[in-house]
Amino acid sequence: MAVYTELTEQQIGDLLSAYELGDLQSFRGASDGIENTTYFLSLDSGAELVLTLFESLSKDALLFYIEFTSALHNKDLPVPCPLRDKLGFALQTLMAKPVLIFPRVAGEHLRQPGIEEVRKMAVVLGKIHQHSLSLSLQHPNPQGLEWMQRTWAIVSSSLSEQENQMLAEQLRLKEKHLALDLPRAVIHGDLFRDNVLFFDGEISGVIDFYSAGTDSLLLDMAIAVNDWCTDAQGLVNAEKRIAFIHAYESQRRLSSEEHKYWQQAQQLAATCFWLSRQHQQVQVWQGAEQVLKDPESCKKLLLQHLNRL
Repeated sequence: MAVYTELTEQQIGDLLSAYELGDLQSFRGASDGIENTTYFLSLDSGAELVLTLFESLSKDALLFYIEFTSALHNKDLPVPCPLRDKLGFALQTLMAKPVLIFPRVAGEHLRQPGIEEVRKMAVVLGKIHQHSLSLSLQHPNPQGLEWMQRTWAIVSSSLSEQENQMLAEQLRLKEKHLALDLPRAVIHGDLFRDNVLFFDGEISGVIDFYSAGTDSLLLDMAIAVNDWCTDAQGLVNAEKRIAFIHAYESQRRLSSEEHKYWQQAQQLAATCFWLSRQHQQVQVWQGAEQVLKDPESCKKLLLQHLNRL
């Protein structure tokens, strides 16, 4: 269960009294998620809500996410934004931790998206990027170069010499990419299948923007392709990748520089999540309570993009 902080019916009911949504009828903890506590709420008014309590993110960071998702939502993109209470505030507090409440979006995650679902995801991502470019919002990428360097220092002792050599190469590559003239704006940063909901064959919700920050749009595309376009062996399928890029370009044309550095962006995307999952593994070894995802799948993708398989 992705419930790290237990909440009572009384606590949730008191929180809901700040809204005009109805009274709590039932609630249950979410069965997925990695870092935050999530509850599904049912109200007597018929409303279905999602309560997320943040175990590590600061209020300042969350104020940025509220502004970004609200801007996307207001452009009729399938991005749910936090609900606001009777005084107009979205950010709340429970157990001395920040809390947001969202409308629950109908739909489910896809386990094995086909070509058409891949195309639909690419179109939505292109629209998000196109609007993000028009915003003046800026925010440090939570998984940018400094984070990668710190995380590597934490996990290096648990890796082989060859693995550490690969990471050293990739961190040097990340430094070079930061100096390139690539289109940059706020990106989602974690656009895996479990952060997108489909309902009746269409995308009903793009969720969990808590890794959002300013970086190259190409990196965001690569993160998505590394998950949405994989085959049964966990490798990126060329047909799906081409379909994704073509559909994305129906909304935003890639520059010649972006085409040139595409494969490197896929390397950096795989490296980022390999590091992240290795870090989670180390934290669990040290006694932390977290949901683990396999780091080897990301390492395998990195090897594919390095042409070493």
